[in-house]
Amino acid sequence: MAWTREQMAARAASELTDGSYVNLGIGLPTLVPNYVDDDVELVLQSETASSASAPTPTRATRTPT
Repeated sequence: MAWTREQMAARAASELTDGSYVNLGIGLPTLVPNYVDDDVELVLQSETASSASAPTPTRATRTPT
């Protein structure tokens, strides 16, 4: 049986400890903090865009290196 988004977020939150620095990546970053205990302080960082959000540059349009 597949996990729900809430179950995955709760499972991820269970791994977090006080003082952790966490990169939540792309996916569930807005849900995970809902499942962190109130006495746990974290520094959270999440991705703001997908690497596939734009087409791959062609030889004619890419920046020369």
